[in-house]
Amino acid sequence: MKHAIFMSLLTAVCYLPCSVSAAPVVIDDTKLLLSFERKLGRLAEAGNTVHTDELLPQLARKTCTIEIPKLPSKKVENIYQSVKDSVVMIASVYKCDKCPKWHAGSTATAWVLTSDGVMVTNYHVFRGKEAAGFGIRTHDGKVAPVVEILAANERDDVAIFRVKGSDFKPLALGENAVAGDSIHIVAHPNRRFYTYTAGYVSRYFRVSTKAGGKADSMSVTAAFAVGSSGGPVVNDLGGVVGMVASTKSIYSGSKNKKDPKGDLQMVVGNCVPIASIKKLLESKTSQE
Repeated sequence: MKHAIFMSLLTAVCYLPCSVSAAPVVIDDTKLLLSFERKLGRLAEAGNTVHTDELLPQLARKTCTIEIPKLPSKKVENIYQSVKDSVVMIASVYKCDKCPKWHAGSTATAWVLTSDGVMVTNYHVFRGKEAAGFGIRTHDGKVAPVVEILAANERDDVAIFRVKGSDFKPLALGENAVAGDSIHIVAHPNRRFYTYTAGYVSRYFRVSTKAGGKADSMSVTAAFAVGSSGGPVVNDLGGVVGMVASTKSIYSGSKNKKDPKGDLQMVVGNCVPIASIKKLLESKTSQE
């Protein structure tokens, strides 16, 4: 009798529906970049981008007033899924003298601050560029031109800008992170679009800048590389606590004249702290 009951239970278990996990989303970097380049080129061809001659002088603007989304109080289960739709590609578009096609310049990262198109990236993403304009591409393929730089700070390496359009998914601003806090980054290192890394805040320090004076910087252990510039650094609630800025390689040093640097020992990830971003914002928190 017991054996019969056991076999019945075993048979029932065997016929229970098995949960099948969804297939991972595979990103085709080449296809994505070509799509961005073509759509942004069409916007430039139609005269819907703002030339850098007009755009870049706006980097002198110091502050702007916008409404900031309220930070959620619950920890996010999957940071990547929560953040990816708020992270965008940003690049300039130009024509060379060898062909009639439009080309995208170096791609970097930016993130959405408000649903009506206010976004944030590094100052150096715009600096020194001469092009028909800049544009962004969202995770779902929407391409929009950069129409205005609202505020910027070269020393802190921050630029707040607006793109044409609406219904973007914003990120909320978090409070200051401290050394030891866990952090997450979604960015585009070397055109490896929508790459997720994670780590911890390792320290804060003060650094001399090319713009003159010193700026506060936040080091993190999460990996990033060229192209990640402007990527949001978020906490476990999905709130922005900093922004990717640059890397610094540490070498062992060597007496060998052919290789004076020696062995690579460590790559330090330097980020803009959230306090430096907030300095550009004369804001009020959304109550929604």
